[in-house]
Amino acid sequence: MATKSGWVEKRQFERVVATLKADYRLVDPKDSKKILENTNYKNTTVDQLPELSKTSSLYHAVTKDISMGGLALVGEQPFPMGGVVEIGLHLPKYKSVLKFLAEVVHTESFKEMGRVIHRAGVRTMAINQEDLEKINQYLISQMSK
Repeated sequence: MATKSGWVEKRQFERVVATLKADYRLVDPKDSKKILENTNYKNTTVDQLPELSKTSSLYHAVTKDISMGGLALVGEQPFPMGGVVEIGLHLPKYKSVLKFLAEVVHTESFKEMGRVIHRAGVRTMAINQEDLEKINQYLISQMSK
C-alpha cells in the first residue's frame, strides 16, 4: 500500500465523534458580513444575535464529529460550498440550543440505501463565549469516556 507524502493536518482542534441533532439555515452573505464586521461578536449572547436567516428554510441534520473549531454535518439537503449557515446545535443535558455562524469549507455527497446523503465540514465563524465553553465541556466529557 502506498503511503501519502506531503500530508499536512490542517485541523487546529481535536475532533470527537458525536451524533448530535442540529438545525441549520442558509444566511445571506450581506447579513453574515454585518455581524462578522462587529469585533465584539464573540461576546454577544444568543438573544442579541441578529435574526439573519428568517428568509431561509430550516433544515435538519446530525453531526458526525465536533471540535472547538467546527463540526461535520450530515443531512438530506446539499450544503453550499463557501456559504454561511446559522447552526442550532442540541447538546445533551442543555435545555437551550447553541446558535452560531459557520462557513461551509468542505462538501461531499454519497448514496446510502438508495438515497443521496450530503456531508459538510463547517468552520465556526461567530459563537458566544459561553456556548463555546459548553461545547468545550461536552468535548472533555466525551474524551474522558
